[in-house]
Amino acid sequence: MKTSAIAGGIIILVLLIGTLGFGVENNLIDHKPIIIGSDYQFTVENGVVSGSGTVDDPYIIEGWRIDAGYSDYGIRIHRTSRYFIIRNVEISGARKAAISLSYVQNGEIQDCHLSGNWIGISLNFSSHNKISKCTIESNVDGIHFYFSPDNQILQNTISKNDTAVWLDASNGNDIIGNTISNNYMGVYLDLGSEGNLAYGNAFIDNVHDAHSTSVNQWDYKGKGNYWSDYQGIDADENGIGDSPYVIRSKGDQDNFPLLKMP
Repeated sequence: MKTSAIAGGIIILVLLIGTLGFGVENNLIDHKPIIIGSDYQFTVENGVVSGSGTVDDPYIIEGWRIDAGYSDYGIRIHRTSRYFIIRNVEISGARKAAISLSYVQNGEIQDCHLSGNWIGISLNFSSHNKISKCTIESNVDGIHFYFSPDNQILQNTISKNDTAVWLDASNGNDIIGNTISNNYMGVYLDLGSEGNLAYGNAFIDNVHDAHSTSVNQWDYKGKGNYWSDYQGIDADENGIGDSPYVIRSKGDQDNFPLLKMP
């Protein structure tokens, strides 16, 4: 009986610790909109919780819940070159963009939840930035780039937007491993956006999965994307469709469409 009581006490303690740990990890703190206009404005007042802005010790902005209250932005970073990470931030209600990077390099946006904004994440004249593992839903545009080359969009869940990913005049970006579902338009590449790479994505139940006006790449080393409306067959049962998924009649196509979600 004593042994049972001890075991029961241990179980209760483990459950309590687990509950407390979960609460700390997910306990976001309300914060006003954050505007950073130079390398010198990465401050505590602007939501920075640690870091020195170097590649090995980037500034960290995390743990905030921002109701933009119809302000233009939840977080806006403009004309910076220091290294920074925005992570575990929840933003809603922004009139222009939940997170806006303009003339910015070396930024990362991770594990953020962005909903009910005009744009979830906007990049303007920005390069060498990464957006990963975010949930971006119920905005007008999920992600929108303007004149922004050489960025990465990786492993995000982008759903219930008018357009999930929209690139204007933006070349050489990677769109890899994302789940893009229940949007009006999945990936829209316009204004001469070319040389972008999209593979390993799952396009599910979008009204239109993809649109391209220039030459882009939709598969890599024998791996393409999953398209829920793909009508081809897989006669050799290798998990790859035997006919390409056509993006546009002038050449863009996924030569190795996946038959199962990646």
